[in-house]
This record gives sequence, structure tokens and C-alpha cells, in this order.
Amino acid sequence: MIKKANIQWSAKQLTKSIEKGTITFDNAVQRGFVWDNDRKSLLIHSMIEGFPIPAFFAAKDENGYSMLDGKQRSNAIADYINGKYELSNLPEVILEEEGEEQEININDLDFAGLPEEFQDRIKDYSLTVYYFDGITDEEINELFFRLNNGKPLSAIELTRVKAKSLTTIKEIAKHEIFTSTLTEKAINKYTNEDIVIKSWAILNQDSPNLETKNIRPMIEVADITDEQSENLKAVYDKVLEVYTTLTATNNKQDAKIAKRITTRTHLISLIPIISKQISNQSWDTVQFTNWTRNFFAGTKSATINDDYNEAARSASGKPENVKKRLEIIKDEFTKYIVSGQDIKDAYGQQVA
Repeated sequence: MIKKANIQWSAKQLTKSIEKGTITFDNAVQRGFVWDNDRKSLLIHSMIEGFPIPAFFAAKDENGYSMLDGKQRSNAIADYINGKYELSNLPEVILEEEGEEQEININDLDFAGLPEEFQDRIKDYSLTVYYFDGITDEEINELFFRLNNGKPLSAIELTRVKAKSLTTIKEIAKHEIFTSTLTEKAINKYTNEDIVIKSWAILNQDSPNLETKNIRPMIEVADITDEQSENLKAVYDKVLEVYTTLTATNNKQDAKIAKRITTRTHLISLIPIISKQISNQSWDTVQFTNWTRNFFAGTKSATINDDYNEAARSASGKPENVKKRLEIIKDEFTKYIVSGQDIKDAYGQQVA
């Protein structure tokens, strides 16, 4: 049986605890910051008007409290008190001064711009927090499921919950290639972490299988080493070089190709050949950029190779489709750089 206790925090206490790091949101079940400004504003309006706010739920440990449910509300409250956004699309609020009531328009106001009474109502608003001491991962997952009215976690959310090397995955996922190419919404859905996990898998499985049914148990026990982490970052560095080179030309075709090579399936498929070039010390940004211009110049599909395009469409994570894409990329790149000469290809193999 799960045992819980509760505590009352003021919004001001909540904000200061977040700043001090005694309230965190690192638990794997927590989703990214997804509330828009109107939704955050409505929460603040509720606090000013005295409407109830649902309870928060947290796991308690020696470092403080790890929020299991309430990340969006906590972020909305702390950010507003810290002046990080202005209110929007709210009805007027009644302010009583010296026995007289007046309607106040609080739209476009940050925290400092509010009447002092409204500031005090927000800071002193009492929040109920239920906390659990010694709760297990399985109980956290079940609790999250029930708190969200049975709404299940997404595939990547379920995968990262059990990832043994989640801290390392999160750190790699901060790479600039993701902040430069993914939307905030995609990052909040952990698309960057999904790419990192599958990038690691494609480099460290003999017959890469990127289907969820294989990825999830694999990453649950995978211990990503420092060397593997640095290798992935180095590969992403090279992808970023190519992406930057393409986007810097201000050419529409180059921009299209830059977008294609940073799309999840194609980016992951490029990981092995880039990693091999790095290890062989044969990386050439100009050469690789020119090859991407050639290979990813498809008119109806992403590339000029129909077999690759087919393997990238449906069931792209199946091992046979992953293998086909990797073989085609290797062959196409080899033909491009060799041009019939008797030299070594990017994989260190002699080409006749």
C-alpha cells in the first residue's frame, strides 16, 4: 500500500524551493514544459480570484522533493513570480480599495506590474502537496497513469522511465544539433532523447533493431560509457557542421537537404558512416556535404535511391529496413568518393 502525507506550501515557498533545487522535476515520468501562455495565465488568474488548484504530488528523498505531478503548474507559478512572462486573454479582475470596487485589466502585465494586493494573493496562495517516501519506480508509473486519468505515457516516455543511463542520455540530448533543428514542442516530447537512444543502438547492436519492443528492454540495461557518449557527441558535431554549411548558403535546395538529413530516420541512418569516418580520421566536411547534396536530392522522396526511400517509409525501425538503409548509404557514399580509384573507402575496406 502506498503511504502518503501532505504539506502546505505558499506559492512563494514553492518558487524559492525550485530556485534552491530542493524541488526538482528530473523524474523520468515528468513531461516537458508544454503549457502555452494562455494556459499559464489562467492559472495565475485562478490564484488571484481564489479558485482552487489541484493538489501536487511528489516523491520525497534526502535532497528534497521530486515532482511526480505538477510540473506545468509549478513552472507557471515560479516563472510568473520571477517576471518571465505577461498575462494574456483574461477577463478583468475586481479590486476593492477603500470600500470601492473597480475592474482591473491585468492582461499584458508581468508580476511586478500587478497591484500589490494581487501580488500578495499570488505569493500567499496555499498549495497542497502530497508526498511519498520510499515510493518505487513501478508505483510512480502507476500513480502517474492514474493521475492523468488513464492517459498512458508515450512510447519514448515509457522507454526513458526505465533507461539505466538516463542522465547520460539527457546530457547528450542537449547537443546543439537538436536545439538548432528541433522545435521546442519536439524537445518537450523527448524527440532528442529518442534520437540519442536509437543512435546509440545503431552503433552498438550487431543487427540494429530500432523497434520499440527491442529498444525498451535494451536501454533498460544499457550502460552508456563515457567513450560511447563522447563518440556520439563527436558524430553530432559533424552533422552540425554539414547542417550549418548547407543552411549558410541561403539556397532553397540546400535548406531542403539540411532539413532532410536532420530528420529522425535519416539522421540515425547516417550515424554509422560518420562514426566510421571519424575513427578512420578520414572526415571531410566539404566532401560529406557534397555527397548529401547528391544523395538527398530526391524529387518525390528524400533520396535518389528508391530502395532506401522504401526502407525509410513504413516500419523503418525493423532490422531488415535498418540494415538496407545502412548498406545503401555505405555503397552510395563509397561510389561517390571512390570514383573508380583504387583507394580505401570510409569503412577502411579496400575498393577494387
